[in-house]
Amino acid sequence: MKKNNLLVALLGITIAGIGFGLVTPVTVILLEKSHTPGWVTGLVTMIGYLSVFLFSGLAGKLYSKHNLKNILLFGLFLWMFGALGHVFWYNLYILLPVKLIMGLGGTFVFIGTEVLINHTSTNQNRSKNIGLYASLLSAGIAVGTLLIWTVEIADYVPFIIGSAIMVVVIIFIFFLLEDIHLNNKSETQDKLPINKMPKAGIFSALIYGLFESSIIVAVPLFGLRIGLNQNQVSYVLASFVTGGIVLLYFIGLLADKYSKYNIVLLISFLLSVLLLVPIASNNLFVLLILFFIIGGIIPAFYTIGLSYTIEYVDKKYMAYSNSFYIMMYGLGTLAGPLWGSLLVDLNLKIGYWLSSALLCLFFFIYFSVYKSKLQKK
Repeated sequence: MKKNNLLVALLGITIAGIGFGLVTPVTVILLEKSHTPGWVTGLVTMIGYLSVFLFSGLAGKLYSKHNLKNILLFGLFLWMFGALGHVFWYNLYILLPVKLIMGLGGTFVFIGTEVLINHTSTNQNRSKNIGLYASLLSAGIAVGTLLIWTVEIADYVPFIIGSAIMVVVIIFIFFLLEDIHLNNKSETQDKLPINKMPKAGIFSALIYGLFESSIIVAVPLFGLRIGLNQNQVSYVLASFVTGGIVLLYFIGLLADKYSKYNIVLLISFLLSVLLLVPIASNNLFVLLILFFIIGGIIPAFYTIGLSYTIEYVDKKYMAYSNSFYIMMYGLGTLAGPLWGSLLVDLNLKIGYWLSSALLCLFFFIYFSVYKSKLQKK
């Protein structure tokens, strides 16, 4: 039965990924083409992630105490409603609360699917399964980015498509996923203090959140301002998520065999080098190759960090640790849109890329030193 639930979760997140990869990039492109200031575009995108930070703790408690299937369906419905509300993208008074609602739905969806995957996995295959989950999510997102062209039909068409796709997922989950209760009542009385979470794990979630939400803003702004058209920008974004499809699964296999801590350190070092490439070249072919590579590496910050975190804490705290992990991811996503848009505004050529590379280098140096201190103890 666990394998069936795992399969349902993987297929469901793949389909849902199409909507995830479509709605937000289209919103950024529409705002940019209507000459919206970069900081406003960043703020709008940031609001979409505010719910992740605010409600991830609540989601963890609900999943720990109640039927996982029911809460997951509620989250999918909220995301569908939020996606449909984006047809009013030109009205900020409507767009901002719609972003909050969609973000709340996304919080329940991601925590629910990740808890389900961790629940159905063992220490021997958890990184592989999380990598597979992220790869399939990336596959869905890649399809979504390739549908950005539908904005040329009418500005509301991508949002209709995104909400319709989520209806399909809701029906899929409703009929195929079993009722799942993670703990009994006595187990849910215990709570996990956040200071018991591994530092490298929660900061890997923070950095991934920062990159995920900043790239989705910075790349369209950067691309359009250096002369790429919206289709070329969609190709770059699709290359990014396609890299995740191809590379993430294999990185997960490695993490089941080698130290997850060391792999996270290696990822941070590689990114500190690769993120400098756009400073040297804006050639479309170079950008496509670059984003294919980093598209597999950046999400591994999240997947390997999550696997490391779940192994680190007691299994009865699985839902709580997932919610704390996503809360830190949410904190990163809050800062990401403004981080990306302001740095592109500040210096189009080097602002975003140099700052991001230095952040990864700092992570690598700090946790390399932190590890050596732990070993001395």
